[in-house]
Amino acid sequence: MKKLIIVLFIVISTNLFSENKIQWKFTSDNQGWLLAHSVTGAVSDGCYNMNITGSDPYIFSPNNLNIDASTYGQVRIKLQNKTSEASFQLFWATTVESNWSQARSMNFKVKKNDKEISEYVISMLGISAWSGTVTKLRMDFGNAKAQESVKIEQIDIEPMPEEFGLNNGTIHLMQDLSRGGAICFISKATDLRNLVNISDEGRYIQQSYYAGKALNRQSEGQSTRWSPWSWNPIQVGDYARNRAEILSSKKTANSLYVKCTPMLWDMKNKPAEAIMEQWTTLEGNVIKVKNKLTCFRTDTLYGEGKERDQEIPAVYPISALKNLYSYFGNEPFSKAAMDNPKVVFLSSGFWGRYKSVPEKWMAFVDDNKWGMGVYTPSATSFIAGMSGKAGGESNSGSTSYIAPLRKEKLMKNSIVEFDYYLIIGTVDEIRSKVYEIDKKLNKK
Repeated sequence: MKKLIIVLFIVISTNLFSENKIQWKFTSDNQGWLLAHSVTGAVSDGCYNMNITGSDPYIFSPNNLNIDASTYGQVRIKLQNKTSEASFQLFWATTVESNWSQARSMNFKVKKNDKEISEYVISMLGISAWSGTVTKLRMDFGNAKAQESVKIEQIDIEPMPEEFGLNNGTIHLMQDLSRGGAICFISKATDLRNLVNISDEGRYIQQSYYAGKALNRQSEGQSTRWSPWSWNPIQVGDYARNRAEILSSKKTANSLYVKCTPMLWDMKNKPAEAIMEQWTTLEGNVIKVKNKLTCFRTDTLYGEGKERDQEIPAVYPISALKNLYSYFGNEPFSKAAMDNPKVVFLSSGFWGRYKSVPEKWMAFVDDNKWGMGVYTPSATSFIAGMSGKAGGESNSGSTSYIAPLRKEKLMKNSIVEFDYYLIIGTVDEIRSKVYEIDKKLNKK
């Protein structure tokens, strides 16, 4: 069967298989990629040179690719974006789902008005819709305008990064070693649906901390959107999709350990003077995580001693989990009736603030009251809400959000540690497990 597939690929393009990856090099022809809508162009000087002629520009790959999504799942694109658009989109069709759908697409950020060819890597790790046999690709150039242009040098589809995860028969968990080892995937053990939103480096389930005063550092590459901003090391990567560097990792039968150098969220490709560590274990429907931040700052910019709310941690469930639950009353751990507050949307100005959450947990669940909860015993308050709209999946721009908080004054040499628990199940099961963990922690 493999020989037949290889023959098919060779008929499509003699350059398609190279060094254990699927590859298109635009050295002499278009390699079967078609200018589908509002695009004209031709291959010259080793690139596919495309001119935008109208709205909604996109191109198609050759058909009948027969890509095994379980084997190949990292897309590497070398292109020059000479448009004012900052986000392109990759769609895929499969033998089962032949139509184009937002559910089978990934947005990826690109440099606007780039003066050179840049490389972009799109990982499908944790994208449950990337499954089965992929038959065709489509690349959309967003809102690029007429008379702007895009130049593509090469497209590679490489083997899926090796999974760094755990599966105990109840929960399937993955952490992404290309993004600081942050949690990128949580599902039922028998299900491919990812409950974690991973649409950009600010999502995932990850460590994020704040220190000092907010500064305008735009002259040094700070994002205009995230300026002024405080010292903010983040586990996955920065706003421009530069990722944290893994320093070490280890996997055992029921545990994962990662150590990374985080990135400053608001700055472009600026590693933080800090180290983050994470220890993860599974027990039934509970994911236990220990996080640790070690600071060794030498800057004189941000100052010290400013007390800030710390996300412990930042949790981004999919927005299809749209119903928020917790307990806000005065009789914690008494099985008193839970609260189901109206979800606050970020478009209103900020997330919802919850100063009194005495059982230290919140959960987002679907209409069957099933979903994900987070319990942080050391939290003193919470923020939670939704960005975009309900109904989104793991790669959607819309997301739910929960962050247990506690106040910390991060000094230049601070060490911060905390434990938290992610619980998958019905809201009653989530709360019951919180009670069980609390009893063990406090030996009641």
